[in-house]
Amino acid sequence: MACNLLPQALFMVPRCPVPCSPKNLVVSQRGLLSTRFSGLNLSEKGKNWSFLVRAEVESADVEVEAESVVDAEEKPPRQTRVKLGDVMGILNRRAVEESDKERPIPDLRTGDIVEIKLEVPENKRRLSVYKGIIISRQNAGIHTTIRIRRVIAGVGVEIVFPIYSPNIKEIKVVKHRKVRRARLYYLRDKLPRLSTFK
Repeated sequence: MACNLLPQALFMVPRCPVPCSPKNLVVSQRGLLSTRFSGLNLSEKGKNWSFLVRAEVESADVEVEAESVVDAEEKPPRQTRVKLGDVMGILNRRAVEESDKERPIPDLRTGDIVEIKLEVPENKRRLSVYKGIIISRQNAGIHTTIRIRRVIAGVGVEIVFPIYSPNIKEIKVVKHRKVRRARLYYLRDKLPRLSTFK
């Protein structure tokens, strides 16, 4: 019971039209305070009786003890639960951090001219260099890709590279260009000189 933990006195005062006096208050053997009203029947129908309850602490010593009991019962903060939907996000973040340790990736934005050294599996593994302008970037955690465009021998070529792939050995930003769009697909319809780099 609450009385055993915190020694408090409960005073109940009925809100009723009948005047209450200290003579009507009775303390029982258990220390509970009850009321005795002359001529007041609480079981009367049609009347809604309500009571005011007030708890008071007897002394300052008891108050200090009560605070120490509450401090001792405080629980450590709850750890946030990992939801099922967050698991893939956590795994993605860890994979991105690990690949960043092996090969740091520069800040790649739309409009940058980049040079990518890609390991090509043939008879022997050799590095081939791709150079072009980034016309779009698709953010998807470890599966983030960039689309590079370049005109080779009069023909427009676009290649999609996953930037965290282990086959990519180096990504170098040759030049930053200021653009006002997130996707530069309009370059497909423009003159070839806009997508040609030396």
